[in-house]
Amino acid sequence: METDLIKRILVVGAGTMGHSLAQTFAQGGYPVALVDVSRKTLDRAASLIASNLRTLEDLKLLDREKGKEIIERIHPLTSLEEGARNADLAIEAVFEDPGAKEKLFERLETLCPSKTILASNTSYLNIFEFKTLKRLEKIIITHWYAPPHIIPLVDVVKGPRTSRETVETMKNLLTKLGKKPVIMDKFIPGFIVNRLQRALAREIFHLLDNGYSTAEDIDTAVKASLGIRIPILGVVQRYDFAGIDLAYQFMKNPSIHLVSEDKPSETVKKLVDRGHLGVKSGRGFYDYSGKKMEEIMRDRDIKLIKLKNFLEAI
Repeated sequence: METDLIKRILVVGAGTMGHSLAQTFAQGGYPVALVDVSRKTLDRAASLIASNLRTLEDLKLLDREKGKEIIERIHPLTSLEEGARNADLAIEAVFEDPGAKEKLFERLETLCPSKTILASNTSYLNIFEFKTLKRLEKIIITHWYAPPHIIPLVDVVKGPRTSRETVETMKNLLTKLGKKPVIMDKFIPGFIVNRLQRALAREIFHLLDNGYSTAEDIDTAVKASLGIRIPILGVVQRYDFAGIDLAYQFMKNPSIHLVSEDKPSETVKKLVDRGHLGVKSGRGFYDYSGKKMEEIMRDRDIKLIKLKNFLEAI
């Protein structure tokens, strides 16, 4: 399917990722059916999208009339049948439960036209192993990063029988939306960035669990070093500047024993047990009480947009 043949988008799941995905496609000029079983979640999504667009307006990146047009392109629905009827591309952004996702794909294959590309936003599930799938040449993973309407990266993961046409269509569509798709020719859980983050998380929670440092100081250390260097040198090219011979020597250093196993963090468990789940509950490692979610996300988004624009300029 050529990119210009994609006219209508279906996003299933209106939560943290889904509402932002719908906004991204609507900003790109596409009519979007945003489907969720919960009317409350859809109402929340509409509020967050409106807040996101006001942020863009305040930064002079969008005028108010364009914002209204974007909102008008998004059609919140509780009926999957209605949303799937004319979709050229369907993206699921529901919770990471393999049974739920497989049932959803089974329904999408039944409800969507035969031409429809079916994409998953999963970060680690191998959807290509679902036994009920039939149109395997049109199944693909497009894994976005939060918030999708700002962060450019999208992992495009090909299944064993995903057609090259499907891959190219998605790559071209995402590029048209201003995203930076990276193609993975075979599935591996977590793809690139999530695997790197998983390795980093082991060390973060090891430092916290054993009282080596505080959450605030760990963040300060990263922001004042890696946070400056990574946008320019990435995580591979920096070895060219450090010297690959020194990197090899460092790897042989026996004094740094990295955490080599995944196990639940006691620090994280205590936060979960207390109901401190992060921004959505008003408290996590940091205290967000007294602030609305829209306000917290607006502050984050303004900083991300300014940094993104600066990096693009240099």
